Amino acid sequence: MSLVCASEQSHNTLWDHAKLVSGWLVICGWQAVVATCAYLCANLILTLVALNNPGYAPTQWQGTLLYWAIMVVAIIVNLYSSSILPKLEFFILALHILGFFAFLIPLMAEETKGADYVVPWCIVSTSALNGLLGLGVLLSMLYVTPNIDAVLESPSGQLGYPFMQVVLDSVGSYAGATVMICIVISMFTFACIAFLATASRIVFAFGRDKGLPFWQTMATVHPKTTLPNYAIYIISAVACLFGVINLGSSTAFNIILSITVSTLYSSYTITEMLLLWRRIRGDIRKPSEMKGSTWQANELVWGPFHIPGAWGVALNTFAVCYGTIVIVFCYFPATVSPDPATMNWACLIMAVVSLFAVAYYLIYANKVYQGPVVEISPYQIS
Repeated sequence: MSLVCASEQSHNTLWDHAKLVSGWLVICGWQAVVATCAYLCANLILTLVALNNPGYAPTQWQGTLLYWAIMVVAIIVNLYSSSILPKLEFFILALHILGFFAFLIPLMAEETKGADYVVPWCIVSTSALNGLLGLGVLLSMLYVTPNIDAVLESPSGQLGYPFMQVVLDSVGSYAGATVMICIVISMFTFACIAFLATASRIVFAFGRDKGLPFWQTMATVHPKTTLPNYAIYIISAVACLFGVINLGSSTAFNIILSITVSTLYSSYTITEMLLLWRRIRGDIRKPSEMKGSTWQANELVWGPFHIPGAWGVALNTFAVCYGTIVIVFCYFPATVSPDPATMNWACLIMAVVSLFAVAYYLIYANKVYQGPVVEISPYQIS
């Protein structure tokens, strides 16, 4: 969405650079999201094993094998079970809500038709739902954690997942704690499947727009399933290669994953800045003004879901300010005097990706890249 918005709001060479950079940042961010989700899921499984076996010490090669196994599951579902993805997503939603109560109750007991309208509402409603559920779980976890230091010093806490010890202390049973933690692991697995589907569609769309090297291949879909198989292969292959890096150095692997937030927020903020600029200039027309006239492909017209006037400007301004603050702090290291292992290298990776995108545009893409492909002709609004 950020790529489309950026394209529709710009028409000169400078903004062409911005469009291409925004697209590359989105892809890099979602590539890192896929890898991060699989990595966290693998580590959760290892930590759960350690929780049930106090003498067990997880190793990097075990984590990498689990990481690859989770990626294989995501690949198989995306390639061969695409028809059940909508049903699977509904099941994930149900499991998400049930999992919330599965966590809250034991802890407290111990102490796409109409996408232009539906999608924005889905974004708002899912953000509100997840925010409320997350707040409920957070409050309940804090309520049943009287000694935070003891939790952090527990075996699962030292492995980076202290919540497992909290669950164990709350339910008082290894079996019960395992079942509850498995709900979290299953959610991460399903999330990895969904993230791979999203990332591959973004690669396909950007390849169709001729914004990537080998775009002809990236824009290819399977003739029978109409799935972007090559895009799925590319995202999966890169994610699996990250696992090889983890075998040699977990620090190097975490450096790559550090770009997740910075790249995505950068692309979002670019979009918000362009939208705010167009909104202030009054370049976005109302649907009522389009009656009886032809809507050109790159012409901006408000959809049915938008906040007009000063409130809209205020919200866009807040989004730009918030995104800018997040981006700045994304590049701060965790310590005052970091060493190579604790340094935040997201700024370096971000710069490399941006420079590569600009170089690719200057060398080749400026001849073929014109922004997102409009698949429908300009039409008449009645």
